[in-house]
Amino acid sequence: MRPITTIEALVLAACGAVVVAFTKQGSVLAAASGMVVAAASIVGLGPAALAPLALFVLGGGTLTKFGSARKRTMAAAEPNEGKRGARHVAAKLAIPALVAVVAGLTGLTRELSVAFTAALAGALADTAGTEIGPLGRGAAYGLQGGRLVRRPHGFAGAVSVAGLTATAAGGMAVAVAAIASGLIHGVGLAAFAATAGFGAALFESFIAGSAFGRALGHFGRNVFVSAVATALGLVAGFSMGGKP
Repeated sequence: MRPITTIEALVLAACGAVVVAFTKQGSVLAAASGMVVAAASIVGLGPAALAPLALFVLGGGTLTKFGSARKRTMAAAEPNEGKRGARHVAAKLAIPALVAVVAGLTGLTRELSVAFTAALAGALADTAGTEIGPLGRGAAYGLQGGRLVRRPHGFAGAVSVAGLTATAAGGMAVAVAAIASGLIHGVGLAAFAATAGFGAALFESFIAGSAFGRALGHFGRNVFVSAVATALGLVAGFSMGGKP
């Protein structure tokens, strides 16, 4: 099967933006912002960038809606019925969009594609853990004074076995999409990108309940996950030269 062209990828991205707005996964402004991110990613890194990006956007929206009634009873549901705004798009996707732009300007697409994938892996890993964790039957725990203490699901920084499993699965899913589309090459780089995403999301859980985490706030912590995952991806991309 032939790879899709840039024009085809842009058309698909536009269709995805319409789906996001029509299904109320995001506001019209959020959908438009997402389209800008998609265009920058496709032009900067090539049409292959669309697959992991679409997986995050549509997959993240689906996970937010999944089990929403139960999450509401647990006070662990996203506000506004999970409908994303432009701030959500900026917090999760501004850094990967910037990476794609830099790749287009410098030609370092092989190296920066790893950082791009890692950033998206972190974004979906964080979303998956947050949305699936409360639906698990196990207890959730968080750090307090350097000790693990039991926390209610939905509490900032609380983690559970189900949440950690979903976090790992989210990161791996993005990495698989990046390999399947041809954005990155080699299991080694994909594994590193998935691990970077998982590690960044887990690190965010560790700092969420701290004074620093509280100062960052919800959106700031989303940017934190993206920044940490991207930094790890840059290390892999440049140290390995984009090679498997």
